Amino acid sequence: MPTFAATLKTEIRRLAAREFQRALRSLKRVQRQVKNLRLNTRGHKRTLAKIERRMLRLKTAVGVRRGRMPAGAGGPRMSPESIRTLRARLRMTRVQFADLLGVSPGSIFGWETGRTIPRGSSLERLAEVRKSGAGSAARGNGRRRRGRRAGRRARTVSMRGQKAAARRGSRRVARAQRRS
Repeated sequence: MPTFAATLKTEIRRLAAREFQRALRSLKRVQRQVKNLRLNTRGHKRTLAKIERRMLRLKTAVGVRRGRMPAGAGGPRMSPESIRTLRARLRMTRVQFADLLGVSPGSIFGWETGRTIPRGSSLERLAEVRKSGAGSAARGNGRRRRGRRAGRRARTVSMRGQKAAARRGSRRVARAQRRS
């Protein structure tokens, strides 16, 4: 049979554990709140950085549309109007101009409307064409536009696609035999 001292000791341990759990509950609640605040803050920082990048892009686009580059933007200045007049001066279509610069015709459209701006090697190539004309640029010290899938891995065709291609091929052969 347990003694009075042992019973008292067990009861004190039980009550202390209960008090400790009660104190821990509020501490854990505060910890969860701090964790949620940190996560929210991280999300807000990402959103703010995204907005700042977007604002910088818009400022750059507005500067380009007005024919000037924002402060800190190096390199040659090319406004949409200057790109359009360069193409008109060279008497080229968008496709020809795009082939000359090694970009897509959609890029030329974007540059001329001011929706996008030429960057990197495209901007350098534009400046070169503007300086020296189309003749020297076409002679070949620039990169040529590659085909749509050039340089990429070959596309794998499913078995279903292979069977469909075989059916088309056999139909063509049959049609050719009927004609002759």
